[in-house]
Amino acid sequence: MEQCMSEFRVDLMAGKVALVTGGGTGIGKVIARQLGLHGARVAICSRKLEVLEATAAELASEGIECIVFQADIRDIEAVERAVAGTLERWGALDILVNNAAGNFPARIEDLSYNAFKTVADIVLQGTFNVTKAVFTAIMKERGGAVINITAPFEHMGVSWQAHAAAAKSGVISFTRSAAAEWAGLGIRVNGIAPGEIGQTEGVDRLADTLTSETQVRRVGSPEDIANAVLFLASDAAAYISGVNLYVDGGSGVDMLKVPVYE
Repeated sequence: MEQCMSEFRVDLMAGKVALVTGGGTGIGKVIARQLGLHGARVAICSRKLEVLEATAAELASEGIECIVFQADIRDIEAVERAVAGTLERWGALDILVNNAAGNFPARIEDLSYNAFKTVADIVLQGTFNVTKAVFTAIMKERGGAVINITAPFEHMGVSWQAHAAAAKSGVISFTRSAAAEWAGLGIRVNGIAPGEIGQTEGVDRLADTLTSETQVRRVGSPEDIANAVLFLASDAAAYISGVNLYVDGGSGVDMLKVPVYE
């Protein structure tokens, strides 16, 4: 494996197996890469097989052991096949990252009934589908860490994002409920709410509607989210469950965004 420049030990995830949904592109791809560079064996799934295979080849070139599954997370049978295939290959599944999502900017009045349902089905129902499949197949007996990629919409109204905000807020609530219900089984369930993250399709789509500035004076990177995943998936976070960690450059802490110090 190539030398990994990281704030974390290079073997932080050694011996672990992770499944990352939406792992072929964007933030999911970087999460899979960082987990792999820190020692995990990684399964990735999404709808487009050619994208998954290209990503797997790229990760393999860096010494990362990766397998792929073509699966729409709305399709329960496809999800269960991906989970079963991971277990068949490696006999374990310690970390689940629910990253797959769907979004686009739209006013409420312009949203079709089907468009709202589609986003809710991918984001909320899909997160439930994969989480339940992993729980039933292995985590109920072996424990593990579930990390849901959410959004910082929980305490605010967001124009042009009513569909995604509703779905992601549902994921946050599900995160807390699962953390409470499964604590005695050794399963930790947490969320990560990214702020404005550059180099992603989501921010590119929403570029014309984004107006906030972060307190740390920069746009986030996919690596910022991947680093948060590494922490929450690691034993360093063994006493953390049921949180929704905002990784947003402090953009939610000061409504005025007035710099005190330049």
